[in-house]
Amino acid sequence: MSAANASGRPPLLQVEGLVTVFPTRNGLLRAVDGVDFTLERGEILGLVGESGSGKSVTGFSILGLVDPPGRITGGRVLLDGVDLATLDERARRAIRGKRIAMIFQDPMMTLNPVLRIDTQMIEAVTAHESVGTAQARDRARAALVQVGIAAPDERLLAYPHQLSGGMRQRVAIAIALVNRPDLIIADEPTTALDVTIQGQILYEMQALVRESGTALVWITHDLSVVAGLADRVCVMYAGRIVEAGPVDTVLDAPRHPYTRGLIDSVPAMNPRGRPLAQIPGNTPSPIDLPPGCAFRARCGRAIERCVEMPALASPGDEGQGRRSARCWHPVPLPQATR
Repeated sequence: MSAANASGRPPLLQVEGLVTVFPTRNGLLRAVDGVDFTLERGEILGLVGESGSGKSVTGFSILGLVDPPGRITGGRVLLDGVDLATLDERARRAIRGKRIAMIFQDPMMTLNPVLRIDTQMIEAVTAHESVGTAQARDRARAALVQVGIAAPDERLLAYPHQLSGGMRQRVAIAIALVNRPDLIIADEPTTALDVTIQGQILYEMQALVRESGTALVWITHDLSVVAGLADRVCVMYAGRIVEAGPVDTVLDAPRHPYTRGLIDSVPAMNPRGRPLAQIPGNTPSPIDLPPGCAFRARCGRAIERCVEMPALASPGDEGQGRRSARCWHPVPLPQATR
């Protein structure tokens, strides 16, 4: 039974106990290990963590795009209360691109280099709806305008190689938007772009979500992007969510030591002239995770109880807005937020 929100409807997206594994020569790699979160319509969720934390695999798992031998071995992904795992492959294909769309880090994972932009966008519409070519073309043109592309008719006639990297990414976003999906999963789509283009795309995505009511999962390692874009944030480490809550609450007063370490390692947080703060040690191998909290070997607040796995639960500051942290010995709240 899926949880209902204040309106009585289930959340748009509900991920419960998601586990995704990859068999290797050295053992079973648990890339995603018991991930839980919900997402409402019109909400932006930031999924944050280091490379290898499992955030991208979480996004692929939601869409059912984990390539063999990788597989989902536990948990549920519910869209409007319907478990996607119970659907046959034809029904799942109908949902992908129509109700759930994905924007990849590399736009060429979306774009076919030998087809014109109009051909690709028209096919994206007609694959899901019985509309004529002229109507599909009008939708494609409108989607390009939505993402701030000037001279859309000219761009529709172009091939991907004739566009700049930023323009190709805008086209990939337009393809994700062309069918007006309920949910978009964006996997670090602005990482390779310069700061100016990145800022423009982030502004446009935020505006589009607010106007259309589309929900957005933004996967990134960049805390500054999440701070300016998301409503809520989930911080991942070693395949698990270690802290979650409203973005301002989590970033202003993090309770998990890993979240605190990520924030402290941002260059802007370091006083000029001092060495850059960093989290000691290395991320453990997901094939051989230590018992209990996976962060304890790198954590200055580790205690004996950390050999037991803590639950993702309120750290005793419920008044801070539905925040939860997976920690036995959380970072104290600053005096001003108590």
